[in-house]
Amino acid sequence: MKPLAGPLTIRDAGEGMSENPDHDAGSEEFVRELTNHQTSMLAYIRSLAPGGSGARDLLQEVNITLWQKRTSFELGTNFKAWAFQTIRYHMLNHRRRLVSQGWLVFDDDLLQRMSPGFEVEPDELEERHLALRKCLMKLRPQDRELLHHRYATASSLQEYASLTNRSAGTLKAVLFNLRASLKRCIEREMQAASRQSG
Repeated sequence: MKPLAGPLTIRDAGEGMSENPDHDAGSEEFVRELTNHQTSMLAYIRSLAPGGSGARDLLQEVNITLWQKRTSFELGTNFKAWAFQTIRYHMLNHRRRLVSQGWLVFDDDLLQRMSPGFEVEPDELEERHLALRKCLMKLRPQDRELLHHRYATASSLQEYASLTNRSAGTLKAVLFNLRASLKRCIEREMQAASRQSG
């Protein structure tokens, strides 16, 4: 089987099919599902990792993983949920690489709480991504720095507390308030976007 390359090489994937008619039919249906969900998968990746062109590279990695694991997918079930779960797995396992590219990557707990549900439409995922970026820019520089240190570096909160002459407990409370503030801000931005489009 050739690796998937480019936007999505359906013909390359098809060349890896066996001569078994049932296997071919299943592979063809899988390729259709994969193709039909490219837009929503890309939007979901962007919603979890704002910024940069790396989202398309990650999409290609996810495509390859999904193709390699296609026999574990039961045709007729929820392909979108299965694919999105794989995306979340990739996001969590590639955090260090994303951080090296300068992305603000949330930790596992925050990623799970702030990521949109599996059934959210692609347009809404993109709106959430844009809303998060706007809300981050509204924060004070020191708050953005704290978020970046907490979710995009390998050093501990205690180390940052020592550097800034603040207690770790105080910083934890600030982070809690920042997460709540970001959540409210995102909802306001989404509501404002909805009114403008309506």
